[in-house]
Amino acid sequence: MAGIIVADASDEAALLAMATQTKCVATMAGPFARYGGTLVKVCVESGTDYVDITGETHWVREMIATYDDAARASGARIVHHCGHDSIPWEISTLMLANKMSEKGEELARVDFYDKIKSAPSGGTMETALGIMYGKESKLKKPAAVKALGFDPLLKLQGDDSKGEPSQFATSARNVKSLEMAKGKGGQVRTLFFMAGVNGNAVKRSNALNGYSKKLVYCEGQAFGSTLSATIYLAGLAFYGLCLAIAPIRALMLATGIVPKPGQGPSAEYMDEGYLIVEGTAKGSAGSIIKSTMQFHCDPGYKDTARMLVEAGLSLALPSDKPLKSAEGGVYTPGACQGEVLLDRLLATGTDFRFDA
Repeated sequence: MAGIIVADASDEAALLAMATQTKCVATMAGPFARYGGTLVKVCVESGTDYVDITGETHWVREMIATYDDAARASGARIVHHCGHDSIPWEISTLMLANKMSEKGEELARVDFYDKIKSAPSGGTMETALGIMYGKESKLKKPAAVKALGFDPLLKLQGDDSKGEPSQFATSARNVKSLEMAKGKGGQVRTLFFMAGVNGNAVKRSNALNGYSKKLVYCEGQAFGSTLSATIYLAGLAFYGLCLAIAPIRALMLATGIVPKPGQGPSAEYMDEGYLIVEGTAKGSAGSIIKSTMQFHCDPGYKDTARMLVEAGLSLALPSDKPLKSAEGGVYTPGACQGEVLLDRLLATGTDFRFDA
């Protein structure tokens, strides 16, 4: 059995030595804009596959612009968003698009209704606070992104690119505050704090997979009543206001109200957690297809670990099904592992079904 390999995130030589000893690197060491770039670099150079749990879209854009062509040349599959951000929505969209294709239609719009019980880890909060108030909030647009000349999420690969963006574009119209229930059996939706990240992940997959040239993506957190949704929004607004005031933010960190890196929810709380993602897809000819994907413990911490491991094993181990893309490049899960990843998740605790 191989021993433990220790490599500092800032030590390029040590990271390269580690990457060359494995088929796939699975990393949780964020914030990724702060600590992750060198590891991506050495994986690309060595042709080693890579998966992470980042939700930092600005950094993903930089990695695509900087390394997509080189990864294609070396054969390295670099796959971002392989945790709670954003596998459930990525794979659900892929499956809904495939099902719609069987009807001879394109996926015109996808709506997601999220039901969740979870608590953020200290690492997640460190990343969020860094983007809002820390050094990451002051980062300028990287040179590679400027040189590309368009949104890297729309970058095609190799000979397909011709220096132009994909024609398969995605418009995110996520719930921004409160959306009332529509029609019989409709659900109230509010802002879901990771919807923007999930929508951008789907934007990348649509650009590569070609779901629709004008895909509309809309996501929100679902509630059983307007009252419960309003109470949630009020609490979220108050929490955000407290974080925005530096002395209060410092007090929240000092007292543990906001967890620090290395801290997180208890094992008991994680066991009681869950995520239910209900999708409604509308086709180009008006067909409606619905799906449900369910995770049975805390998705943001405990089940993110499982998602990441299965994402890595999807690349490292053979499968009866083909990967969505087996070539090198910078990907999202729906554009790379695809149904191979879904099968591994179903075998280890996730549920997925199409609904009548």
